[in-house]
Amino acid sequence: MKYVFLFFFTLNFFSLSAQISPDKIDIVRDQWGVAHIYGEKDAEVAYGLAWAHAEDDFKTIQSTLLAGKLMAGRQFGKDGAGIDFFTQFIGAPDVVKEKKDQLSPEFSALLDGYIQGINSYALHHKDEVLHRKLFPVTADNMLTAFVLSLSAMSGADKIVGDIVANKSFNNPYVGIGSNGIAIGKSKTTTGESFLAVNSHQPFVGPASWYEVHLNSEEGWNMLGSLFPASPTIFHGVNENLGWAHTVNHPDKMDVYQLRMHPDKKEHYYFDGEILELEKRKAKLKVKILGMPIPISKTYYQSVYGPTLKNDNGYFSLSFVANQNLKAIQQWYEMTKTKNLQEFKSVVSQLYLPDFNIVYADKDHHIFYVSNAKLPIRNPNFNWRNVLPGDTSVTLWTNYHAFNELPQYTDPKAGYLFNMNNTPFNATAYNENLDSLEFPSEMGFSIKDNNRSIRFQSLMSQEGKLSYDDFKKIKFDIQYPDQFQFEEDVNIIFEFDPKDYPEIEDYLKILQNWDRNAEKESIGAGLMKVVINNAKGKKIDKAEAVEIVKISQSQLVAEFGTIEVPLSELQVHKRGDIEMPIDGLPDVIAPMYTQKIGDGLKEKTYVGESYILLARFREGLPKLESIMPYGASSRPDSPHFTDQMEMFINKELKSMTLDKEEIYENAKRIYHPMME
Repeated sequence: MKYVFLFFFTLNFFSLSAQISPDKIDIVRDQWGVAHIYGEKDAEVAYGLAWAHAEDDFKTIQSTLLAGKLMAGRQFGKDGAGIDFFTQFIGAPDVVKEKKDQLSPEFSALLDGYIQGINSYALHHKDEVLHRKLFPVTADNMLTAFVLSLSAMSGADKIVGDIVANKSFNNPYVGIGSNGIAIGKSKTTTGESFLAVNSHQPFVGPASWYEVHLNSEEGWNMLGSLFPASPTIFHGVNENLGWAHTVNHPDKMDVYQLRMHPDKKEHYYFDGEILELEKRKAKLKVKILGMPIPISKTYYQSVYGPTLKNDNGYFSLSFVANQNLKAIQQWYEMTKTKNLQEFKSVVSQLYLPDFNIVYADKDHHIFYVSNAKLPIRNPNFNWRNVLPGDTSVTLWTNYHAFNELPQYTDPKAGYLFNMNNTPFNATAYNENLDSLEFPSEMGFSIKDNNRSIRFQSLMSQEGKLSYDDFKKIKFDIQYPDQFQFEEDVNIIFEFDPKDYPEIEDYLKILQNWDRNAEKESIGAGLMKVVINNAKGKKIDKAEAVEIVKISQSQLVAEFGTIEVPLSELQVHKRGDIEMPIDGLPDVIAPMYTQKIGDGLKEKTYVGESYILLARFREGLPKLESIMPYGASSRPDSPHFTDQMEMFINKELKSMTLDKEEIYENAKRIYHPMME
């Protein structure tokens, strides 16, 4: 039976297309275990990427591929079945079938190279395969996973969940955050341009970063990071330029309530006509007690898009992320650009549905765009609310052009940034765009946050920046004078402690705190407990007092005192290694934590994730980077935790795009399948 399996697996594997020879691919591991992949062709490099990434984190790659193959329910039970339903509901498999032929031959070859690499790894490591029916995977499976991922990032999964749960909803997508900073040479003491790629993603899982260097003789030479099961880097630096992504918050999604016919079941009104919903069934298999149980769930399609019924009626969703396949191709094309003109030309295709882009290059241009493919909407509606689903007036078909998006090139102030704040605060105040010059129905945020206000405060105090100044700003952990959380914790800092004798000491410590999230700070420790207890609450004076009382009682119950530093409350942890760490939510270098056990002590899981700093000058850029744990997710690897201490100490490792230097200092050089 084993040999029959191998025969059919190999038959499928070889039927993909022109076979790649692994002996033409070099995987070069540096002292940190980071993979530098070399090949003559981009497709060969993609093969090597798949193999190297699988060596480091095959399990997480498979979780993405299982979703792309509609097998998450078979492996992960009820939660996985929810993913399989969502994938079918948004029409991901359908858009792949309809539009995969629109992909360029170059990207199709790249994707095929990756598929060959990941299938080959699975073939040679069958004991690591999570489900016997997962491999071989195909281009359709991977493209389906891309559509799923982008749709989830756009917030569609939350809206679907709210509809299913009969919750009220608007159209929010709120990410935990990221930073992108570009400093032009006019603002630096060295005449270099600086770039900070500083995303705040989860440290593990399908949306965690993997650092890699890709180099081919077809003009690919880029260091950066990508998500599991991606054949290309999403953000980073090549020989000429680099960019950072942050999540932005324009109105990416519209929700419509259909006006149903009172007598005709599953019929709705549209422009005076009566239309029938297209009824569909998502076919699922759910692992229950170890057995895959087939079930189905009904959903619908209206003229607006995928549709669900709940106790309040029928609701349709319309958004861009599930309408094309070229976002991942655009990322690949961005990695091959050589200057700002080429970069803008690729970005202006608007296949990426969203994401801010902060850019710098060796020609010392800096650029920022709050990128999004946004529909042209009728201004007579509130597009943030649920819309009437009975008229073509709310059915959009055209989109804003790239040059209509908020963007800046080479401001006189010499800096650009985004920290998930409004795009109308991106450089010096006198050069910022006016939000009133953009249609309100585009939905761009006009809000700032703790990070953006603190950053602007620092920049207003600085003249020209040295590289050390730049790094200090990037690793800053100071809050501004007024907190900018959704929950108004500023009320607590306005109390007169004498008026509240029961919590007087707690209030005094907080109000005397310097607002720095340093790990040995008692004020930072007390603030962490307050932030945790304030989450999601509408805070007035009475609520604020109650939050402090609860926080105090928790600390006293566990520690016998309220004088508890942050180091006792949060750690950076992996395996047996545990270290106290600086940072609180929404400082420039933030940390977000989750429970370890029943007590107050928590571990980091999101925050400073992949950090890459670049200095553009003559020749290759000078690069430094760090990961939260290490290059590998395998506990038996020496690179499972070898970057942790540097990470908590805000230290960076030196990286390079120089092939000769990489080979000269390599710790290991090998070919896929020939470890």
